[in-house]
Amino acid sequence: MGVISRMREVSPYLLALFAIVFIGFMVATDADIQRVMFSGENPATAVIGKVNGEKIRYAEFNERLQRQLEQQRQMSPNAEVDEAGIRQAIWESFVEELLLRQAASEVGFPVTAEELRDVLLENPPEYLKRAFTDTAGRFYRERYIELVTQPERLAEYIDPNSGVDPIEAVQRWKQDLLQVEDFLRASRERERLRSLANLVGSITSPTYVRRQYMVENSSAEVNYVVYSIERIPDREVTVTDAELEEYYRRNRERFKQKESRKLKYVIFPLEPSAQDTANFRKRLQRIRQELETASNRDSVFALLLSQYQGRSYGLSSIASLDPQKAQYLVTQPVGAVVGPVEIMGKTYFLRVDRREPGDTLVVHASHILIGFGSNRDSARAEALKLLQRARAGEDFAALARQYSQDRGTAERGGDLGWFPRGRMVKPFEDAAFAAQPGEIVGPVESPFGYHIIAVHGRSSDRIAYSEIELSVTMSTTTRNQVFRQAYSFRQQVESGVPFDTVARRLKLNAVETAFFERTVPVLGSRALTDFAFENRVGALTDPIELPPYGVLVAQVVDARTAGFKPFADVRSEILERVRRQKKLDLLRPHVDSVYARLKGADILARIVEIDPSAEVRTATMVKDNGFLQGYGNDPIVTAMVYKVPVGVIAPPVRGERAYFLLQVVKRDVADTTKLGRQQFVELYRRLYNTAKASAYFYWYTTTKERAEIVDRRSKFYREF
Repeated sequence: MGVISRMREVSPYLLALFAIVFIGFMVATDADIQRVMFSGENPATAVIGKVNGEKIRYAEFNERLQRQLEQQRQMSPNAEVDEAGIRQAIWESFVEELLLRQAASEVGFPVTAEELRDVLLENPPEYLKRAFTDTAGRFYRERYIELVTQPERLAEYIDPNSGVDPIEAVQRWKQDLLQVEDFLRASRERERLRSLANLVGSITSPTYVRRQYMVENSSAEVNYVVYSIERIPDREVTVTDAELEEYYRRNRERFKQKESRKLKYVIFPLEPSAQDTANFRKRLQRIRQELETASNRDSVFALLLSQYQGRSYGLSSIASLDPQKAQYLVTQPVGAVVGPVEIMGKTYFLRVDRREPGDTLVVHASHILIGFGSNRDSARAEALKLLQRARAGEDFAALARQYSQDRGTAERGGDLGWFPRGRMVKPFEDAAFAAQPGEIVGPVESPFGYHIIAVHGRSSDRIAYSEIELSVTMSTTTRNQVFRQAYSFRQQVESGVPFDTVARRLKLNAVETAFFERTVPVLGSRALTDFAFENRVGALTDPIELPPYGVLVAQVVDARTAGFKPFADVRSEILERVRRQKKLDLLRPHVDSVYARLKGADILARIVEIDPSAEVRTATMVKDNGFLQGYGNDPIVTAMVYKVPVGVIAPPVRGERAYFLLQVVKRDVADTTKLGRQQFVELYRRLYNTAKASAYFYWYTTTKERAEIVDRRSKFYREF
């Protein structure tokens, strides 16, 4: 029975580990089975996606979702569920599994069933052994092998009085073993392919090592002058359409594109109406009147708490309470009802349910911080003046908002809320806990500067409380009205009225997306992307509720096939490139003229006699890495620094956006013959490890981009 108890204890955490490693995080959602049935597909055989023709079954996908949901409930019962996020993570895990399996088969080392069996029996992973290990650390190998090879034998070890259903326990154990097997297979495939990618992608030749040694250990000091294309206004450069089209023709390979779509859409905001606001005020007034006229506010509050689905919270330290609620609760006796109070755009009625002494003393304080700046004495003098003003009766919060350099708390009047010892720096903490409520102390010096501290309260109590939360919410009537407006919009466009015209009539903003590819969930919605690719130009969506935007109606307005971007789409990009080249061409005669007159000069500084507009800059540490100190990135220039003679003003160098005149003052080039064996090995290992760290990522990214992936999730799950 000990092993069975241990298995029941470990199982949720065991499976959680698979989920964390396998998909990154856990949470799941119920599948929308009605959508599956409505689509006419059999849930048992429906296909939710394909990877290079290999199917991802809806039933398998949904089973993993349900298992993750169960684990989430066991481990984090109160956690919020990010349904779209977990679906995306599980989808990515399926895609990766299939791509890895396909690649492993292609290169000739798939993970076989026999190999997995050997791992499970001969070298079980620690997270699986844990269920068969007692508190003394003893692993029951025989029992483990028995239940792995004959899972139905688990029923024999279950106490009939334990309340555990043997059939259900065996079924669950079998499912756990299948999940372990899937996990091990994917892990081993991933590690094999990672090793292969690392081996290929991190090959480092001796020549490359020596080249990198030279880059890292060589340096040069350079004087230079920049003739930037910014010297020439755009109006002085004429670029014809024929030139642009010729550039496009010669460089069309630069402008490849995948299949893409463009949408135009309007949003109908889902917001409470004036009537919803009026209804909120009536509810608020009703509660207020019932409490004000009640002879026993406590009992009336209890009825209202149930009526308005209020919440109750157990005993907590004041420091752990919401600071804005704590300020109302800490001063009230048990049974007192406070409200209505406005907190973060919502209205609350609060009741203190219980109060008892605790072990942790907490203090409520505000502060004004004056940083040291460049002069500690003047900072302290300023702090003393503020201390005097605060003690004289000026509003402390107003002083904090105006003068405190802790901008995070200044907007709250310097309020730090309630805090226990150990949360603040020691000098601040000592002063705050030594002061009495109502005292203002300081200046207190800390590593951050000088503090003026106002102590508002101190307590070690723990408080339990209940709350009724009210806010202006949108009614069903308002929601229906928004959808009616959206349907009316769609009908008008469908009848032939232009999309933009209808939008203007309704004072809505018609927004056009950029072109997007099939893999991009436009506006965060994969269903919207699928609609765009599955329908012709001009097709309209039904009104869609798309949080957090509102109700959306969209129209497919353009489509691009895979191939090359149209000239019109890249015209502005080409114009910028051609204009840049022409500006460099226009600069060339002036730069050549200056250089001709400089030829033979001993120093580049002589250039100001020839060209007063020139500015000589100095770079004291130039390496052949593409970065020029004082200018920025230009690999052409830094490469030339190591080719031109030292001390000579070199011929003009044409960079990417400027011409350069260079004079290398000093250059130290590393001697590779002095690269010792140990130094070579260390550099080789560093370069190898750097390449290895990204090799698998680049391999997988490239493999995924080349794969044919069909995503049909929007047919099975609500994306909105």
